[in-house]
Amino acid sequence: MPYNDFCALTPEEFSHIYKAYSEERTAQYQDSWERMRMLAAITIQPYAKKGLTPHGLLPFPWEKKKPEHTKAAPAVSKEDALKRLEEVLGKVGNG
Repeated sequence: MPYNDFCALTPEEFSHIYKAYSEERTAQYQDSWERMRMLAAITIQPYAKKGLTPHGLLPFPWEKKKPEHTKAAPAVSKEDALKRLEEVLGKVGNG
């Protein structure tokens, strides 16, 4: 990107451009690893006793399923928050 174009961008525009660039680089990186995994699986397949899948041979971190729902933190009452604040301030003051 030319310097003048960079200077003309707003922070939001730059953020979108950077996000698209980052996603493209990540996709290229993952694609190269997936091609290498496929090549390794094809190379090893004749010597494997059981059926071998590329995913079974080398699972990648980005292929792990993320939990769909996360447990929400319990709501803290105002009184509990003030009590906790006083405890922390007491420890800091005596520290």
